[in-house]
Amino acid sequence: MNRVQHGATRLASLLIGAVLLQTALGQKPSRDEVQAAYLYNFGKFVRWPESAGRGPLVVCVAGEDPSEPTIRRLVGGEQIDGRRIEERALDRPQDESDCSMLFIGVAEQDREDGFLAASEGKPILTVGDAPDFLARGGMIQFVLVGDHVRFSVNLDACTRHGVALSSELLKVAVAVTGKPAAGGAK
Repeated sequence: MNRVQHGATRLASLLIGAVLLQTALGQKPSRDEVQAAYLYNFGKFVRWPESAGRGPLVVCVAGEDPSEPTIRRLVGGEQIDGRRIEERALDRPQDESDCSMLFIGVAEQDREDGFLAASEGKPILTVGDAPDFLARGGMIQFVLVGDHVRFSVNLDACTRHGVALSSELLKVAVAVTGKPAAGGAK
């Protein structure tokens, strides 16, 4: 197995690792639990610009999304590369200044454009699950393939925000549009 295949295999294992215990106990993980596991693991395969600082990784959830308690339970208090992960609910788009990642669920689809506009040009990884999230300027969109949650990527949006995604992450995406920033993915 070459280095790229090994990396993709390692990533695929990481992405499902957070829900394996529940599966082993005979419980099928919910879509929210799978998406929360992805959010946590996306943080391991993203490079934010130096200007974003080295403080905690803040995973923000837009509005009154029903997945927010699940995301809080699964990612809050964890660490990535020595950085503590914090979870925060956002009521207003203008409150996202400290976010490292912003999840905009389909429940907030009516306000999605406002959240995306407020994050424009900022080093915030935007993730959503509305059907047209990438076309509207989001970076990572959850999609259902059969009964499995997967994701697609918009590299042009990542470049606009100064966020670089690992080539390992891109290899497991179901679709990638755009081109990586100069120098490619990490």
